[in-house]
Amino acid sequence: MTGQRRQRIRQIRAEINVVSWAFLLLAVVLAVAGWVLQNKAFPKSSSSPFAQVSATVYTTSSQARVLLQSTIQPNASQQDTLDITVKEPEGVNTPWVLVVTCPHRVRGQVPLELQGVAGQQPMEVLASVYDVGHETVPIGCFPPPRGHAQANSKLVAAGQDISLSLPVLEQSPLAQSSAASTPLYVVRSTSGSQRIEKLVEVLQAPGSSCPTPGSTYATPSGSSASCFTSLPAGAAATQYKIPQSVTTSETLTNVSLSGDRIDSMFPPGQITSNDEIIWQGTSGLSPSLSATNLSSAENSSKAGFLAGLLYGLAAGLFIPFLQDVSQAVKTTRPPRAGAAAEGVVSERQMRPSP
Repeated sequence: MTGQRRQRIRQIRAEINVVSWAFLLLAVVLAVAGWVLQNKAFPKSSSSPFAQVSATVYTTSSQARVLLQSTIQPNASQQDTLDITVKEPEGVNTPWVLVVTCPHRVRGQVPLELQGVAGQQPMEVLASVYDVGHETVPIGCFPPPRGHAQANSKLVAAGQDISLSLPVLEQSPLAQSSAASTPLYVVRSTSGSQRIEKLVEVLQAPGSSCPTPGSTYATPSGSSASCFTSLPAGAAATQYKIPQSVTTSETLTNVSLSGDRIDSMFPPGQITSNDEIIWQGTSGLSPSLSATNLSSAENSSKAGFLAGLLYGLAAGLFIPFLQDVSQAVKTTRPPRAGAAAEGVVSERQMRPSP
């Protein structure tokens, strides 16, 4: 049976003329060209690598004032920095902790747990404790490039559209609505290195207050069920809080909007003359920018029109080939057994009697 099918296919192919094969080849070429132009007209936009990045400062005193500034270089993410200034009311520098969430796993992360909410899974964060009034640190989510390879592709290229979501500044990594009532405990080893083991954020009942440790590495105490009181052996914890006075500022550098149409900018930012955009706010500053390059939009429109035209021509050339294939199938179809028998009977009837 397989041999008969192969023979039938060879017969069909032999019946299709050269012109039909040429139509098929040209239709395939036009369809491929249309697909290329379609991708050019409607490119797939990649998500912004900063969309899931957040930076939050916790202080030992809720009365501390915090100025958190970030500088984002979209085409060199490994150089993005955070500039933090912490001032206590008394003018004395006290410890504070910076917590950074990343969109992927990086070295140095520790687990951040939430107590007081059922089913909440721990998340991995970068955490560092400082005891100075001012510090400039890298965000840490994007490693430097290895050798001559680029750490990431260009997010903002000349003549291309822009779609960026920047890091969220001063928002609880666990996105709690009542940040002022969720103290953070930094659990550290009591060994000589005093390495950070994990972070524990406690969701308190309304109006409650967790006790403050008596010393920097003292175990928190208290009878409140919503406070962090359980510590593993060989560990100690320090309590930190969300500061009540926070000022945030985010700067996006090396972004020229010349020849672009700004589709959305939230919140409104200040566009400077040296290709920078500056946003300012308080807690939860999460800027985003979407802009369309006018030249790119015109080219995309032309590419979309040509892609549709090529698809139409390819379909027009493919139809004659299908018609020729259908005719070849009918021509090479073997006669049915019943039809052959009827033909023999008819032939006998037409013969003259002896």
